[in-house]
Amino acid sequence: MRGAGLALASPVPLISTERLAVLPCLDDARPRDPLATQIRADLSAAGSVLGLMKRYMTDLVGDRNNNALPLRKLCKLFKLGAVPERLAGHYYGVTLGLRTGDLPEPLADFGNLLGCVWGSAVGENRAWSGETFTPMSDGDRHQITGKVVPDDVPMYRGTNHFKIIDHAPINLAGNALINFMWHLADAPTDQRLRYGHQRDGGHCVAHRAASVYPGTPRQVMRLNYRFSGLGNHPPLPHLITELVEIAPGILLGQLAVATAGLLETYDPTAEDAAYHYQHCGFVLLFEASLNVVARELFPHLEIPQAAIVTRVVGHPPPRVPAQLAAQPAAQPAEKFTTLTLAASPPASAAELLTQVRHDLGDAATILQLLQSYSDALNHTPTTGSTIFAKLRALHDAGIPPQYMNGYYHAALISWVSPGLLGSLGVNSLNLAWRLCRGFSPWTGKRFDPVEPRRLLARSDGHEGLDVPTQLCSNTLAFRTRRERLARGALKLMRSKFEPASASDKREHGYEAKTSFSIGRRAPSVDPAKHGALVYQCNYRWKGLHNPLPESLRIDELVQIADGLYLGQVYYATKALVPWSPNTAPASYGYHLYEYFLLMDPQWQALRMSLGFDLDNA
Repeated sequence: MRGAGLALASPVPLISTERLAVLPCLDDARPRDPLATQIRADLSAAGSVLGLMKRYMTDLVGDRNNNALPLRKLCKLFKLGAVPERLAGHYYGVTLGLRTGDLPEPLADFGNLLGCVWGSAVGENRAWSGETFTPMSDGDRHQITGKVVPDDVPMYRGTNHFKIIDHAPINLAGNALINFMWHLADAPTDQRLRYGHQRDGGHCVAHRAASVYPGTPRQVMRLNYRFSGLGNHPPLPHLITELVEIAPGILLGQLAVATAGLLETYDPTAEDAAYHYQHCGFVLLFEASLNVVARELFPHLEIPQAAIVTRVVGHPPPRVPAQLAAQPAAQPAEKFTTLTLAASPPASAAELLTQVRHDLGDAATILQLLQSYSDALNHTPTTGSTIFAKLRALHDAGIPPQYMNGYYHAALISWVSPGLLGSLGVNSLNLAWRLCRGFSPWTGKRFDPVEPRRLLARSDGHEGLDVPTQLCSNTLAFRTRRERLARGALKLMRSKFEPASASDKREHGYEAKTSFSIGRRAPSVDPAKHGALVYQCNYRWKGLHNPLPESLRIDELVQIADGLYLGQVYYATKALVPWSPNTAPASYGYHLYEYFLLMDPQWQALRMSLGFDLDNA
């Protein structure tokens, strides 16, 4: 055929769906790292790494939290990523989310104005569309950088690209502003036709180096816009973008912006600390082989057919609900959809349980059902909601476990506002929780075996081991400033703390144990349950040394599914009546104040993918 002047077209390279859904950087995460666990679940639900990035970008739209959960996950990925070996050719790019620098924690929870405005106002109408890298000649690199970078370190020149979207006024305004500030040049015709951008500008020098940001002490691919020889215009001369590779061909970049020496000429020999770099967000770059996937995920890039250089082969990711996709392969779906209730639940609960099962039929999992109940109770905080009756029926029909052991993650379903707290039918505790939830350091419960002598001491000589009994504690983590303020408040209340062991801190993420109780099967303190057995966590023993109001508290647990427990929290309202195990519970006026869940690691992974009550996750 070549002799006849004909040639076969080169075959289109293939890219597998398996490659699209791999995050090899997670292999270096600590075992049971909470964020890494969440990211794996998110990835399973998203179906591909680029789909995961699109999800995080979407989740950050309008979020005013400068340390929002998607940003923390991106930080984790950045710390785990590898340094790219080289940069070559064209990369499409998207801005995942911006931060308003390194705000102090009280302000960080709601002060990310830059990210909020960017995500809400600009959205997918952003002008920046990517970057092209070419190797720098010796003359070019020496003229711009001098001898700052050793000659044996490969160096590339980066040029940014900007796209005009004629039907998007925000994009047109942004392009006009950027063009005025940075004096952009028209893109060459062949680049316009192949990649779809119209303007070029904003140059950088790219090479391997240490991160300039103090929060990431590691090697990165540094994209330095600060050299005066690049001819950049403000604010670019204050920017350094740092790249790591989180998956084959996918580069995650953090934006480090200098906040000191702004009126001085950049000195590349100065200590990085002199410029007080702050973290201002994340961008994503991906190589040409992934354009075939990105075209659908990021339609604002309007990737032309000419830029599609690969074809996806293999079975597409299964289209399953995100909450089911997160489950480990070894765990059957039945675990997450099957209620394990008493064979003969109370007759009073029968009709409500029928409604619960009907609701479950509309949900993918039990946890999604309970999340929908929680969302509804928080959205409409009334005391008369029928959901409370469903939760009570579910608890009444649950099976009291004989024994609890180890650590269980916790999630709040809803507060209950009895008596005056619920006057006018308003669930005032749920309303107050909207303001206070960021201060809660509670992560779960720990159940440990207890020696007979210690049990007698803690229970004022009353409790033996005639039935299986455990020493229970609530677990706390103090990750944010608000949570550390809560720790101070608990100390003022004279709460007793025990530090977590190194293994528990590493594997489960909590830092301390507090609010101790004695756990065992016992009759419920709720008179409406008529002495039905529950697993009871009793905080009232004097030997536990719990301060008020915890010394008035009793938790009651039942199992509602394999590895999933529904809990109720009761407080005695007759606080002046001395507590004794020999006094009838009715003498203390116990009222219900809260519904919560305890769950094993499989349920926790599912919870992470659902985003259910993640403030304490």
